Amino acid sequence: MTDRTSREDPVLVALLAEYNSLRQESLQAISNRITIMNFAFTSLAVVIAAVLNSSLPEGVLIPACLVFVPGAAKASLLIWLGEYHRSQRAGRGVMKVEHQINAHLGGEYLEWEGRLVSSGTHMGYPYVATAVFILSTGALAEVLGGYFLVQAHSGSFTSDLLIVLAVLGYAVLAETLYLHFFLKRWRTIRGATHSA
Repeated sequence: MTDRTSREDPVLVALLAEYNSLRQESLQAISNRITIMNFAFTSLAVVIAAVLNSSLPEGVLIPACLVFVPGAAKASLLIWLGEYHRSQRAGRGVMKVEHQINAHLGGEYLEWEGRLVSSGTHMGYPYVATAVFILSTGALAEVLGGYFLVQAHSGSFTSDLLIVLAVLGYAVLAETLYLHFFLKRWRTIRGATHSA
């Protein structure tokens, strides 16, 4: 297709402009996801390292481990999910514009996004690994919080065991509920792409 042809066809010019805009939107969302995860990995690792090497009182360390780090991990994952959703919406838009361009030109000229969706190609494993890694960082902090709580209490074996079981129950419940919520949202986003 020559530049002259595209100038003579305003519909094609508009469709190609929309196609390019949506591709850029998708690429920006992917780049943002990488940036979010790099920042989350680094900041959570720094906070956990600081907690491990800190001489702060348990009254500061325990809430940091039980609330702040797991909350920051979950917030990071929600921001990541928002960018994932953005890239999926842009991908659906690209696929729609591909169909419009192909119909307008009377052939199969653009098919990248449509082929990806129809083949079921999706990077599910890296995405699950990202979620598990971030959530496990929060779970590690919760374990540290339990350790600091036992250290601060240092009572009998039974009372220490009850503290450990309470913290473990809290961590398992919090992480399981959040993972359930996250996977449900993620599947909904993915399902919208495959049904488009």
